[in-house]
Amino acid sequence: MCKIQNNLEESKQLELLIAGSEKAFTFFYERYQSRIFKVAFKYLKDDELAHEVVQDAFLKLWTCKAGLQLKKPVESWLYTVSKNDILNRIKRQATLWRVMNEIKITHSFEDNSLQDKLVEADYSLLLSNTLKSLSNKQLEVFKLARYEDMTYLQIATKLNISPLTVKTHMSKALCFIRSNFIANKIMPVKIKYQTTI
Repeated sequence: MCKIQNNLEESKQLELLIAGSEKAFTFFYERYQSRIFKVAFKYLKDDELAHEVVQDAFLKLWTCKAGLQLKKPVESWLYTVSKNDILNRIKRQATLWRVMNEIKITHSFEDNSLQDKLVEADYSLLLSNTLKSLSNKQLEVFKLARYEDMTYLQIATKLNISPLTVKTHMSKALCFIRSNFIANKIMPVKIKYQTTI
């Protein structure tokens, strides 16, 4: 009886989600985000990457809501999207490890603490200058995500914009920062930030 009520409730919420209800989106997020996180963490063994999988799955759920089918469970859809994302991330990580092993073989790494400090200073200066070139919204989203550990959903709520707009601003900012670092022959490092919706 309880399972039938859950299925009816989920069907009703799915109809509302397809119609664009943020409350219905929150219903599915609260119901499935921890399950998706556990699956992602099981395979990726990384908190941040697992949060990214959750965020991307729910962002895709929101952006593709109009194409959802009423007869298909949202849970299955989310698991399929997450599984594909996890597999892609594992493939990319395997490629990265292969490249890193090749670099280790061809170059021996030495302890260059002074050189590391100089590179870090260059990095900080370039990042500071690069951030000044971002649009106001991109800079605001970047700072909230990177320095205040806010999720895209929290940023969207604070700035009164959609999570997709937040992700767009963040993607453009990161792309600009990356291209600036590459143009200056500095390898960008990962800055800690929270990615969950």
